[in-house]
Amino acid sequence: MNRVVVTGQGVISPIGHNAADYWANLTKGVSGIGPITCQGADQLSQKNAGEVTGYDPLKYFSDKEIAPLDRTTQFAVIAAREALAQSGLTIDEPLSLRTAVIVGTGIGGQSTIDESFRRLYEEKKSRAWPLTVPKLMPNAPASQVSMFLKLRGPAFGVVSACASATHAIGLAFQMVRSGMAEAAFAGGAESCISYGAMRSWEAMRVMSPDVCRPFSKDRKGMIIG
Repeated sequence: MNRVVVTGQGVISPIGHNAADYWANLTKGVSGIGPITCQGADQLSQKNAGEVTGYDPLKYFSDKEIAPLDRTTQFAVIAAREALAQSGLTIDEPLSLRTAVIVGTGIGGQSTIDESFRRLYEEKKSRAWPLTVPKLMPNAPASQVSMFLKLRGPAFGVVSACASATHAIGLAFQMVRSGMAEAAFAGGAESCISYGAMRSWEAMRVMSPDVCRPFSKDRKGMIIG
């Protein structure tokens, strides 16, 4: 069995757009829960979520690169790039063939789904955008990370609700330890705060009106992030 080590980390989250800022804010107890800003937020009963704010995709991607990327996939690529930079690894041809990409997501391209439905049902368009399917598929984050980093090893998504990222990391660990892969990019990505998604969560009546506090006797529900 091979020894497995973590060589790099990458983060974009409600409390930090990189690993260093995320960790600094996490250790200070900074909360990432705040008012929802998505389109139609004023019509929602649920007003709070853990939303990534102040995010400009053009800081990370060109217009051409953004076209096939849902917001969820953008986050996965940004985090993977940071992890690679931290690791100091050079992805040459031999390592490229032996590097896996396993990315978990609970939903996938929710923003794309909402936009497509709005286009078809509200605007009465006769067709969806041509890139709708590649953008919304749950395997898109893993596939796009693989393509952006020019990796040619196994690349697939893991979908197991809130445990998706944990399962992805566990699978990557097993692959490296067993020798199936020499290295792996593993983690999770999600961007499911949209009008349609939030209405669906509201219908379940499981949402907290303020914050998430699972270990409190006064807990009132969960928060989407």
